[in-house]
Amino acid sequence: MMDKPQDNQAIPDQLMQIAQEQEGGAERVLGQIEVVQHSFEEIQNLAKECQEILRDLVPPSVGLETLTAKLEEIGFHADNGSYNIQGAFDLYQYQDVVRQKLERVGRSLIEVSHYVLARLQPTDDHLPKMAPSGRDILHREPQMADVTKAEADSVVAEFFAKALQEKAAKKAEG
Repeated sequence: MMDKPQDNQAIPDQLMQIAQEQEGGAERVLGQIEVVQHSFEEIQNLAKECQEILRDLVPPSVGLETLTAKLEEIGFHADNGSYNIQGAFDLYQYQDVVRQKLERVGRSLIEVSHYVLARLQPTDDHLPKMAPSGRDILHREPQMADVTKAEADSVVAEFFAKALQEKAAKKAEG
């Protein structure tokens, strides 16, 4: 069973954790599916061998035909099981694509959050260049936020504009 992400954990980190847990679970499922597929192949081979042995040892009769038909049904069901195992492999591949998408979204969210935090909370080397406004300090209320929603939105828009420019530049190179 998958562990519940911690409540205080950042959403991008939660996405990455879920993707990693999903990958580990998918690998275990894949291993079990391979074992089942091998079993179906063995059942098919054993049913064919039994049919050949019976035809060589037992003279033709109604009982032999009935037993041979039952062995063919066993082979048919093993074929059907193998076919369904292939469907499970297809579902596994789809799940793996979804996991990779989750990882990409998580990485993108982490990049955006790092960019936004860097723009909204400058490092110490930027502080001497920024002169504080005495009026702002005197009129600031203790609970007032350092940035407004409009300022945060403009930083996010700037990030995406820069990302789109970089993407266009990469396409032009390619």
